[in-house]
Amino acid sequence: MSNSNDQLEFLSEGKPLPVRRGFSLGSLALMAAVLALALVLGLQLSRRNATRPTSGPAPDFALKLFDASEIRLRDYRGDVVLINFWASWCPPCRDEAPDLQALYEDYRLAGLTVIGINMLESSRQKALDFINEFGITYPNGEDIGEKLTNLYRVEAPPESFLIDRRGNVRRFFIGAIRFDDVSDSIESLLAEEP
Repeated sequence: MSNSNDQLEFLSEGKPLPVRRGFSLGSLALMAAVLALALVLGLQLSRRNATRPTSGPAPDFALKLFDASEIRLRDYRGDVVLINFWASWCPPCRDEAPDLQALYEDYRLAGLTVIGINMLESSRQKALDFINEFGITYPNGEDIGEKLTNLYRVEAPPESFLIDRRGNVRRFFIGAIRFDDVSDSIESLLAEEP
């Protein structure tokens, strides 16, 4: 039985095999493709975040509520509005629900409206059960077809937008809202002239 060196000599017909240094053309092409993909994904993420309305005019929308009535954001011009995107299966949404209800109860007579937008829900009944469980009395509706989720570029619940009396987004929140973390901002916006 011959050894592997004899086999290599046979294959190279007695000539030494060339030693490769550096990257092959295929490796360079693969690296270029990976870099191009990373660049494209980075640009898409940056464009997506750039269009999320974290300041300036809040995009108007119509929302069919669970009680079958319909509201439009523009109808609340003159009020401070807190828009909250939520889902019943979302633990942080469950954590913030009592705080959102308390904010609504404490500030609604002063001009705060909270609007709940249910997203990515598996069933309407689960959303209604959530509303009943937490005694939520502010307007809530379902984002059918994810139209509002896409309009506001919401990535995952909960996300919330605080809108001033003139209809401009003044604060953006990712994650659960706490009463103490947002009440000062609400009071400040309520003190502003419409």
